[in-house]
Amino acid sequence: MDPAALPRLFQASLETLEPAWRDSKFLVACSGGLDSTALLHLTALSLPSAQAAAAHLNHGWRGPAADRDQAFVARTAAELGLAFFTEKGDPAGLAERRKKGLEEAARVVRYDFLARAARGWGADFILTAHQADDQAETMLMNLLKGAGPGGLAGIPPSRPLDGLVVLRPLLAFSREVLRAWLKVRGLTWLEDESNLDPRFWRNAVRGELLPGLKRWNPRLLETLGRSAALLRAEEDFWHGRLAELWPRVVRAESPVEIEMDRHFLAVLTLAERRRLVHAGLIRIQRAMDLINEPVTFASVETALSLAAEKGRRGLDLPGGVRASAEGPVLRLTVASRLAARGISRASGSGGWGAV
Repeated sequence: MDPAALPRLFQASLETLEPAWRDSKFLVACSGGLDSTALLHLTALSLPSAQAAAAHLNHGWRGPAADRDQAFVARTAAELGLAFFTEKGDPAGLAERRKKGLEEAARVVRYDFLARAARGWGADFILTAHQADDQAETMLMNLLKGAGPGGLAGIPPSRPLDGLVVLRPLLAFSREVLRAWLKVRGLTWLEDESNLDPRFWRNAVRGELLPGLKRWNPRLLETLGRSAALLRAEEDFWHGRLAELWPRVVRAESPVEIEMDRHFLAVLTLAERRRLVHAGLIRIQRAMDLINEPVTFASVETALSLAAEKGRRGLDLPGGVRASAEGPVLRLTVASRLAARGISRASGSGGWGAV
């Protein structure tokens, strides 16, 4: 791709995601790295300064380097004439309180900050700099974890966030293209030394697995991007289909307990049964903030086998959830070990993660 064509193609991508983009306000998430710096400059080129702003979360865990990053983004925003929003977060503290991984905690803190900053400024959308390499890495990581179609669909081009919408207009562009465009314009960015640390799984995928696969398919990013788009369309279909089936199969529901009609489940296709049970288990996990451990294929199959059996039997499953067959219903709820710690079956704890 000719780097000179990138601004035009970026605008076309933005228009695909949001046809009214020329009349909207965008908050750009910027870490100071290559991808987000390119996103900030492309947005500033495409819109007047009243419609774009920069936001940077200082995670604080890299000491002086974190302050350097914040200062760089602040300076870049000022040079572009854009409003700038920043805040210091504490993902390490959140990880400790909620027993999350540090990367997952950082993501939660970052998106919480972005949503608050966007609402405070009056933005219509949040832009993040996920690009084609990120998409390929995510898909491969999910494949290695044994993910289903949802995981293999990779990073969605848009998603809701607390009444706002996050858009990812760079998903079609590679890191190499973004780097070439910045260099042609004489623009600088920061390198995060943690991106070279092989202890992080994503870095190993980026530095070892992807280069090896590209030797077999030089257009791997394009190929995986196309696969992600196909799978995303399938996921959109299933989202609508589950919305139709949910009120027909669910007999009773609270944040921590869902009763599904075993007889209705039995007449559905296997794919529909799997999707419904998976959705139910995920709802309970999210209500209780129990997202450290994924809902596995084996858990879904175990729940379905209970639904198909005669009699009454229940089992705790990985991920802090439980399935039990009780008369005409398949009951999905919180695992016994967690219920014993005082979680009510009638309503969610509202603050389980802070316990």
